[in-house]
Amino acid sequence: MNGPPRRDLLLFANPLSGRGRSLRAAQLAGEFATARGARAELVTDRAELAARLAAADPLPELWVIGGDGTLASAVHACPAAARPLLALLPTGTGNVVARSLGIPLSLPRALAVAWEGVERPFDLGHCNDRLFTFMASAGLDAEIAAEVARRRRGPMRRSDWVKAALRAQSYAEERPLRVRADGVDLGRVAFAALFNCGLYAGSFRVCPPARFDDGWLHLLVLREPLRPRWLRVVVAAARGRIDRLPDARLLAVRRAELRGVTALQLDGDPAPAGDVVVSLDARPLRLRAPPPP
Repeated sequence: MNGPPRRDLLLFANPLSGRGRSLRAAQLAGEFATARGARAELVTDRAELAARLAAADPLPELWVIGGDGTLASAVHACPAAARPLLALLPTGTGNVVARSLGIPLSLPRALAVAWEGVERPFDLGHCNDRLFTFMASAGLDAEIAAEVARRRRGPMRRSDWVKAALRAQSYAEERPLRVRADGVDLGRVAFAALFNCGLYAGSFRVCPPARFDDGWLHLLVLREPLRPRWLRVVVAAARGRIDRLPDARLLAVRRAELRGVTALQLDGDPAPAGDVVVSLDARPLRLRAPPPP
């Protein structure tokens, strides 16, 4: 009697993610998979990953070992017409996508989910010609992301973000931008963020209504600058009540246009500014995860 077909896996790891933990995790993942009869190959270069996926027929499963940045890199390497089934082994700083799906941060438990988990859809955002998984924003946090990137040396740490936020008074400008959502002009604002899931910066549930599989983005706008009331904004965000600030507006949208953007970030990484259009991709990602609650 023939057994189940052999599973072919590509393991994609960022050597910098998790201060070296990703490569160690990738080695353990390869041993885990081969012990169960799979064929697993490790790739650490995005261009090589793109070439391997473009030439593959059929597509292998893609196990991403790292954080949200590594996942974003992998997604951009995937053929848009036929993306592979993904699994996440979270070793990064924030791990927002893994946390949103309920994927354990423990490597042995994450490996079990990667092998046996159910396939779940995860909406994918479009921002001009770039993709994002959990959020896009323009304003102060994008300026902070740019500051972190400018000063980054080696693996990213949470302290890099804290230090950049504390220095924001010295470099941030918070120039206004104009927002239009599903054809409705919302006027000029200081800050705009589009959430694909509720989490931000790891485990902070900043936008509780947002769901990664509902076909909607949640747009949050704040009309007034954040720096003069920075502590109040941070506390409101940590409590999931940022939409209760007097100048806040939160709404579910399919498409948003941001005009005159001077600082933009996607999933925590700086992105080209200017005039941007944000929407959802027609094809959600497919990820192995625990069954939905």
